[in-house]
Order: sequence, then C-alpha cells, then structure tokens
Amino acid sequence: MAKKNDDFFDEKKDWSKVKDALLGNYFKPYVQKILHTYRPLVYVDCFAGKGKFADGNPGSPVIALDIIKECEAQTRVETSSIEATFIDLNYAADLQENLSGYSGVCIVSGKYEENIKRILKDKDNCNVFLYIDPYGIKALQCSLFDYFAKRNFNSIELLINLNSFGFIREACHAMGTSFDAPDVFEDLVEYDPTKLDATEKSIRELNEIAGGDYWQAIIAAYKKKEIDGYEAESQFAEQYCMRLMDNFRYVLNMPLRIKRGQRPKYRMIHATNHTDGCLLMVDNICKRWEMWQDVQNEGQMTLFPETYDNQFLSEETLERMVVEHFSQCSKWTSLSEALAIFFVMHGPICKAGEATKILSRLEKEGCLSVLRNPEKTEKGTPTKFMTEGKGKTVSVRWKT
Repeated sequence: MAKKNDDFFDEKKDWSKVKDALLGNYFKPYVQKILHTYRPLVYVDCFAGKGKFADGNPGSPVIALDIIKECEAQTRVETSSIEATFIDLNYAADLQENLSGYSGVCIVSGKYEENIKRILKDKDNCNVFLYIDPYGIKALQCSLFDYFAKRNFNSIELLINLNSFGFIREACHAMGTSFDAPDVFEDLVEYDPTKLDATEKSIRELNEIAGGDYWQAIIAAYKKKEIDGYEAESQFAEQYCMRLMDNFRYVLNMPLRIKRGQRPKYRMIHATNHTDGCLLMVDNICKRWEMWQDVQNEGQMTLFPETYDNQFLSEETLERMVVEHFSQCSKWTSLSEALAIFFVMHGPICKAGEATKILSRLEKEGCLSVLRNPEKTEKGTPTKFMTEGKGKTVSVRWKT
C-alpha cells in the first residue's frame, strides 16, 4: 500500500466499479426526481480523481456528467439548473483535460475540507448532492456533515465511502494496540492510507472523524479481547450511522465485499432527510446487490435469496419483521415514512415493493388499515395503490 499510488488510475479495480455503480444507478433517478422540484441541483464530487482511468473506464465525474447530460436532454422541465463541481488536490489538470468535452463544469484544485463551505456558501434553497469518496479517513470530518445538514438547502444528500476498517486500524494505533486482521487489506488498494500514532493529537483527529469518542470504548473492548476486529468494525459502522442520525433522519449503510463470505472492505453510507431519497437508495442497493451476486456466484443459481449483507432471508422472516415494525403504527402514519424507518432499522434487506406486497396482504387480512388519497379512481372504484407521489398519499394504521 504505497502512499499516493501513481498507478492508482491506470486500471479501474472491482472496488471502484462497485462504488461507481452504486452512485450511477442511484444518481439517474435522483436527478430525474430533483428536476421536478424546480429548484437548482448542486452536485459536488469531493474527491474526483482524474475523471477517468487509463484503461478507458469512466471515473465518477464522467459517470455523473453523462447522467446529467442525459437527464437534461430528456426532461420537460424547461427551467432546469444543474451545477457540477469537481474537487481534487492532485489531479485538477487531468480532470480539466478529461472533462473538456462537458460544458459548465467547475473544477477546484485543492482539498475538499478547505473548499466545500465556499462552494456551498450561496446555495440556500438548492438541492445539494455530495459524493464523498476520500483518499484517506482524515478528510471525513463529522462536523462538516453537521454543518451541511443545518444549512437552508431545499434538500441535502450525502453518499460517503467509509473505510471503516481503515478507521479501526488507525484507532488501534492511537490507543496503543495493533489490528490483527491482515486479510482485510490483502486486496484493498488504498490511494492514500491514513497513518496515525499513539498521541493525544491522533485521538482528537479520530474524535473529529467519528463525531465523538464512542469509538474508544469499542477499541478498548477489542484490546481486552472481548470482541474481535470484525465485531469492532461492525460496532463502529453502526454507531457511526447513529451519529449521523443526529442531523440526518435516514441513514443507510451498505457493506461492500467482492467475494462470497468475505469481510466488507468499505461501507457506503447514504444520508438524507427525505423519505423518497431513502427508499430510492434502498431499491438501488438491492438491485446492485442482485447484480453483484451473479459475480460472486460466478453465474450459479442460489437456493435461498441473500441480503446485501450476505444473510439469508426467508419470506417468513421478512413478513415477521414487517409485521413487528408496522404493528407499532398505532396512529395514522405516512407509508413512505414508516417504510424508510423500517429500512434504517434493518438495512436495505429487500426492495420497498416487497415490503408493500406484504402490507397489501395484511390489509386484505384485516390487520392493517390503509387510508389512500385519492380514495377512488376516475371510474369511481376504490383505489388500491401502495406507493406515494404524483398526487397520491398513503397512510397506514395497525388495527388493534
């Protein structure tokens, strides 16, 4: 793991393909929805790299710009406004060259953490999407995420690549122990891995990244051999997401692994305050996971479906989880809100449509009350839809 690998952008690795697929396949429907808010969209790729790889594969900047170009060409919204900004400390010149075919692109040479407030300074009432795929963990200052959430944007969404094992490794160094799980880093190429030592300065830096000192108890338990390194990573990822929920209502995380049964190398974290964004990302994660399973399985069929976290999930188990969650809706509750909270609690374990199928059955069985607006179709028959949007609302309440 050489610092600032000069050959990092020669060939696009599987990890980058998975991350960029998650971004690209979410970003297109996101842009399509955002255009209909009739508010400007500000997209910022905070660690843009060169824009594309030497082997011809597109990087995240090209993927995002192609989607923006396609959506603008297809939309009927005549007053659409999309600003795309790309930040990179080392490769601004390469970015300029590789993105020269796109108009209206802003390229910033420098550090994300030193430029992002200026970039967003006059963006009140805009829709803001930040793709944060850092070279090391130091740039992930949680206080900046708090700042974003408290700004007067029309909407704000973050898609963060969290090197959670990298954090645990450096947290161990800072607390005077070593991280004994070398297999985690065997096939993980880090562009600029963070290196910390056992000093108070390192402790403060890790507190800033994590948004608190909760990680110290996790490392102390690991140091005492009460938990192993994999459990430490899992606990940290869970508490990190809980910390983000101080300011973002819906936070999802997807552990990224290439091989079946492999420990996750990264966590992709999605944070938003909007139910539509949360549910859209849930479906995106599930679709990406279905496609990636084919890679993991080398084309072989599996007997039981697996979740994004390599866990088997039967129809009976999913129904039990849905019933347990929605039986707590003692008052009329927005269906989208209840679904989003369900996925925040359990993770993106299925597409939203699979959960609503169960809810429709529970309605027929008399367990769930459903209030739809409009209540009837143009022909006067009762409506049966179980999705919200485009003039449709759905509220649910458990029958006691």
